[in-house]
Formats: sequence, C-alpha cells, structure tokens
Amino acid sequence: MATRRKKLTSLPIGRFAGPPLTIVLFLVVGYLALTGRLSFLTGGGDQTASSDTEAFPGLGSPLQLASTGDAQGKPSETLAIATFNIQVFGVKKAEDLEVMQYLALILRQFDVIAVQEIRSLDRAPVDQLLSLVNSTGEQYQVVLSERLGRTDSKEQYAYIWDSRRVEMVEGSNYLVNDDADFMHREPFVASFRALQAGAVGAQPFSFTMINVHTDPDETDQELNVLDDVFQSVRAYEFSEDDFILAGDLNVETIQLGELGQIQGVESVNREQTNTAGSRSIDHILIDRTVTTEFRSAGVINYERDLKLPRELADRISDHRPVWAVFDSSEHAPRGVIAAVPGTTAR
Repeated sequence: MATRRKKLTSLPIGRFAGPPLTIVLFLVVGYLALTGRLSFLTGGGDQTASSDTEAFPGLGSPLQLASTGDAQGKPSETLAIATFNIQVFGVKKAEDLEVMQYLALILRQFDVIAVQEIRSLDRAPVDQLLSLVNSTGEQYQVVLSERLGRTDSKEQYAYIWDSRRVEMVEGSNYLVNDDADFMHREPFVASFRALQAGAVGAQPFSFTMINVHTDPDETDQELNVLDDVFQSVRAYEFSEDDFILAGDLNVETIQLGELGQIQGVESVNREQTNTAGSRSIDHILIDRTVTTEFRSAGVINYERDLKLPRELADRISDHRPVWAVFDSSEHAPRGVIAAVPGTTAR
C-alpha cells in the first residue's frame, strides 16, 4: 500500500532566504569536510580510530589496495612484495614514535617485505616495530638473519610477511655460503607461498627471495658475484621456478654488472629510490621469461604518496620502499628455462 507523503506548507520567506541559506550551508559543510571536522556527524569522534586510508589518503594509490579484495583491503588476486632499506634501524629510530608509526603503516601495505640495514645488538627494535604493525589486528611475522659484516658495524636482514595471506616455507631460510668472503654481507634466502590462489583451480604463487645489501665500496666485485648467487640459489631450489632478488644494491640499473647480464633477468623498478630522488639503487630483480606472474612495480615516495615534509621523510629512511605486484596464482613460464650451473648455494 502506498504511503501518503505529508505536504509541507511553503512560507513566503523561503522563496528569498532558501537559496542563499542553502549556498551558505554547502560552503560550511564543504569547509568542515576539507578540514576533517565532520567526525561529530559520522560518529567518528575518536580520531585515533581512523583507518590508514582515512589518515593518509594518498598511500593506497601506488598499489591500489582499496580495490575489491579480502577483509584486509588487499586484493585476493595479487601479492605485493617490497624491499626496504630502513637505514640504521635500531634503538634510536625505534624511540621516534612518529617514524615508527609511519614504518608500520608502510609495512602493512605489503604481503612480504625484504628489509635491510637492521643495526641493533638485540631484536627489541624489530619486535617493537612488528608489535606496532600488528596493533591494528594484522598478523605479521618476522625472521631475522645473523648479524653480518666484517666491521663492528654489523647488520641483519629480515623478512616480514602477512601470515594471513602468505606462509614462509618451513626451514627455507638460510644465508648463502660465502667461505671465500667475496661479499661483505652474505645474501639471506627464504621461500614463500600464497595461502590462496586468486584464480579458481590454480595453484598458489610460490617464490624464493634473495635479500641483499651490497657494500657501496665493493659493488664492482659483489655484483659480479651476485650473478653466481642467483644462479646457485636457482639450481639449489630445483623445485621452484620463481626467484626474486631484492635489496639495496648501491648501483643504478645500467651498472648491475654480470648480474644484469643473466638472460631474462631485469630490475622491474623505473623510479628513483633514494629519498633525495636522485638515484635508483634499490631493486627487485626477476627473470621475466619465467616469473610471468609479475604485474607492476614502483616506489612509495614519502612526499608524493604520504604527503610528508622532507624532514620527516629523511628521518624515516634515505631509501624509499620499492614494491612489485604479482598474481597470487601460478603461471607457466614462457618457453624453456635455461640450464643453470650445478653449484651449491649453502
């Protein structure tokens, strides 16, 4: 049965005051919306409860994580992988709460992150960061390498991953054997697998990562060793076909030496990766003929994507996080994979 609508009687004054009042009301509401003062209308009085995208509307744009996906806002069809040199990450940086909050926010955008330059005598700063990452209900986990380096200023690698979307293959993490001491810090290897494929009937995407931080004074030698590392790991992990070498290599793409001469292998990033925006020295390398799951790549630019002042960007790191997006379902490689040397990786 139709409901009768109540007829409103128009007052003569409304013909004159109505349009101006409406314009004024729209201007006021627009101003309040732009300045973030409409929370009292939406019940969002607690400003600390804002989501990542509300607090930092530009963050999701590079990865487009706000598209249809799972409960975490990440699309089920893809995995986002990143490499991030957090620059002298230790007790001092962990005491900077503003920086730590931004680090946690950045890490939450990705499913697996290869981290370099952790400098702490114990793991307390890493555990503090992981706790902050998980403070919004996430379930990230971390695995750390040994402390590495020839000097007193030693570093650790880390892999951090979202355990609700990805699993690290048990026992798969190890340091590459470097008995001849060719590298200042031995690369750190681990294998991962998506918990669910995005395509119906497909196998979940699995991959092995090689986490690297070269010494800036030894890049010529180390890059000509890393091609052997890549090939050795690929030969050792014979049941896997997708390999991702990620890290701070301290050289531009055209300076990758013998590593850049492996057929099919290339750095997928095309943007500047230092905070100053002058160099592209952080890389994610894949064999494009094999890892056909690759979709896109880029960086999180603190000033562009997070709208941060340069001073705060520099406190976070002198490196920008580099990311790459892959299908969460396994694809077949293009053509036949070339044979690799039968060397031992560990």
